[in-house]
Amino acid sequence: MANTLKDRNLNEHSSIENDPEAKTTSISLETTKETSQPSSSADGVEELHSTPSASATNEPSQPSPTVDEVIELFSTNFVSTTSGSFRQRTYKASPLQLKKREETQEERRARALEDQKKRRRDLTSHARNLALFKPSEISSDEDSEIEDLVTDHKVDSIKLSRPIKRKLEYEQDENIDHIFVSSKKARHKGKFRTSSRKLKKNPYSNQIMHAERMFEIPSDLEENWYVVLCPIGKRCIVISAKGKTVSRLRNGCEMNRFESPLPAGSSSYKGNKTSDYCILDCIYDQTTFTYYVLDMMCWKGHPIYDCDTEFRFYWLNTKLAEMDSPCQNTSTYTFTPLTAYTCHDEQISSLISYPDSFGYRPDGLLFFNKYTQYVLGDTPLCGWVGMENIEEIFGPFIQQKQQMTVVEEDYSDNL
Repeated sequence: MANTLKDRNLNEHSSIENDPEAKTTSISLETTKETSQPSSSADGVEELHSTPSASATNEPSQPSPTVDEVIELFSTNFVSTTSGSFRQRTYKASPLQLKKREETQEERRARALEDQKKRRRDLTSHARNLALFKPSEISSDEDSEIEDLVTDHKVDSIKLSRPIKRKLEYEQDENIDHIFVSSKKARHKGKFRTSSRKLKKNPYSNQIMHAERMFEIPSDLEENWYVVLCPIGKRCIVISAKGKTVSRLRNGCEMNRFESPLPAGSSSYKGNKTSDYCILDCIYDQTTFTYYVLDMMCWKGHPIYDCDTEFRFYWLNTKLAEMDSPCQNTSTYTFTPLTAYTCHDEQISSLISYPDSFGYRPDGLLFFNKYTQYVLGDTPLCGWVGMENIEEIFGPFIQQKQQMTVVEEDYSDNL
């Protein structure tokens, strides 16, 4: 009887080896025996927890199953994909669906105008300290001090900065923080030592208004916005006070020191060199030694930060026209105001079609909301569109306006 059972087992084993389907079924049954009963999880998904078999150590090892066999086994004996658990839903959901909806540029512009109406600023002392070179009293929107490790090398001063780019770099995610540190060599027993010290942030940084890159055309573009064609150059702040003129980059680093025809900007100025200080927002073209004046923050000691764009542009053109003619010692650099235009489709089309007709190399279009104050830092009420993106953003807008004009003309002709 024992020999008969042994022969039967040998015949079954040989038939399984020759038949692939039978082999797969055998592997599936053996694997199922080695697993415990499915337990119901908290979210209704059945999970199989593997437990070692008592006879696993005594039986000879079976050949490893193929990938297709494992996939078939899991598809028939594992979980159901119809479960509505939070874990599965979040795994399948798009990351954009899980994030909170972000504000559009249009919404941020409206909120910025509302916040501007609620707050009141008094920047008189701020402008005075900025012009009269009192860095210790200048307020800053950011932290005034940072901690850093300074390693002394063979030079007396080191510059912790990124290279300054040619572009105006109006993008919000590109805030440049340049820190100038003056350090002395410290030698102890013939070796340089590393010192940890507290470094102050440059107080002249972040003193001009930075624009956002414009992705959405404002719905009130034609009624409430100005546009300026900006030249290629370096964005800077120009301060004239105490008989000298200093231009600084956006990071606060000094660029040029000279005498100019601005009020209190030269030693030959006949007025009060202390109280008649001026602060201008400019773009410097180093190929022509020209400062293109983009905006004005203070003139002869009168700050106009809280005035709207319309008044600041009017004041800018009026006061620069009244400026004294440059003399021999103030003729090195020239100051030229940039013209602001209303945002009609014809004007924008002209700026796009003939950008080289303004006497300088164009870099892009800068848009100002008529009612925005001069903001220190980033603001959605000032938008930047580079020359390479103008057609993409304003092409459909101009075409739509032109089609509407043609329809209106046809309608008037038929009357």
